[in-house]
Amino acid sequence: MVSTIKKSLISMSVIFASTLTIQATNASQIDASEKGTMGYGYHKYVSNHPDINAKKQNSKQLQSEAGNSGDRVLDISEWQGDLSEQQVKSLKDNYDFIIIRAQYGSEKIDASLSHNSAILDKYNMDFGVYSYSMYENPDDARYEAQTLYNRAPKAKFYINDFEQNSVTSGTTDQSTNAWYDEMKSLAGNKKVLFYSYENFMKQHATQSANNYDGVWIANYNEAQPTSSHVLWQYTDSYNSQELNQNVDANYTGPNVNSEWFTS
Repeated sequence: MVSTIKKSLISMSVIFASTLTIQATNASQIDASEKGTMGYGYHKYVSNHPDINAKKQNSKQLQSEAGNSGDRVLDISEWQGDLSEQQVKSLKDNYDFIIIRAQYGSEKIDASLSHNSAILDKYNMDFGVYSYSMYENPDDARYEAQTLYNRAPKAKFYINDFEQNSVTSGTTDQSTNAWYDEMKSLAGNKKVLFYSYENFMKQHATQSANNYDGVWIANYNEAQPTSSHVLWQYTDSYNSQELNQNVDANYTGPNVNSEWFTS
């Protein structure tokens, strides 16, 4: 009898442990699928602030109000997959340009970068590229800028997506300025943008963000960001008919048209 009870307890323990392992694995997979993509740091910030989460429930209404804010722009990464020829043709019919991820830090190359940049170039559709920044100091920031430029020399503009503080030496402003200076030396007259959400930008890039050619702000909860901006990422769930899936969507800022980004 005792032996039977022990076996039962052991079996239950194994099942319970297995369940926890599966849950942990699934959570890790979900988390990993978001890391390094635009808005990941912002999503973590929102998840830790219930008041912002509550506001997000009204996002559909806010998105409709956003409709008068300028030209719509989409941004994608490998999680939306490789673009097909038909998708690119459809995108070109409806958008002046698109933004794609090139890298996550300096080592992780977006799996769709090579394909998507080539097919966009083939059909003469302008595109910008972003790097989800993980630099730890100014030298590291300069290197990340170099790898971004080298991996996407045909991009019309470049974006420093800095929304998680990874800096361990010097100040975040010093590293963020170093990224801009290096990219500007490589890109010349092409625009160099800074992307983040307002709270993070005010804490970690107060001075450096203003040195960029323009600021791109993520804010899914208000009608307009309060800070000056050239792009506003207003949602992460815009239903793109061209891609047949939900994607990040943005509007150009006040007094900024599409040509400003690509000319």
